Amino acid sequence: MNLKLTAALGVSALTLAATAGAQITFYEGEGFRGRAFTANRPMGDFQRAGFNDRASSVIVERGLWEVCEYPHFEGKCVFLRVGSYDSLGRMGMNDRVSSMREVDNHRRSTWDNSGPEPLDAPNYAYRRRPEERVYQARVISVHAVVGPPEQRA
Repeated sequence: MNLKLTAALGVSALTLAATAGAQITFYEGEGFRGRAFTANRPMGDFQRAGFNDRASSVIVERGLWEVCEYPHFEGKCVFLRVGSYDSLGRMGMNDRVSSMREVDNHRRSTWDNSGPEPLDAPNYAYRRRPEERVYQARVISVHAVVGPPEQRA
C-alpha cells in the first residue's frame, strides 16, 4: 500500500510541475497592447475573469495551449505553441476567445488545427507586461528640444 501511495504522489507532483510551468498572456489590443490577462492553468470560461471575447493578441511563454471560441472548450479551437502572436485575427479568433487550456500529450495528436507560426522576432517594445506598474503624470509644460541626438533629453 505504501508503494501505491508513493507512486500516486510522484505522478501528482509531475502533473503539477508540468502545469505550473505553462503560462499564456492575452492582450486586449493587437500588437500586445491594452489590458492583459495571464494564466497558468485551464480556464473554461473567460467571463469570470472579465476577458470574454476581448483577446486580440497573445504571448505563450511556456507550454502548448488550446484556445477556443466558446466556453468549456467548444466551437473553433486553435493550438498555440511558445511564441508571440501579434494578431489573433489571422486565425479567425480576434475578440472570440472564451476558454483555454494547456494541451496534454493525449491531445497533441490533434495538431490539424494548429495556429499560425509565431513571430520570428517578437516586438515587445510596446506591450504592457502583467504586473507592470503604470504611472500617470500631469503634464504642466512642454518644450521643443532641437539639436543633435546626444544632447536631447
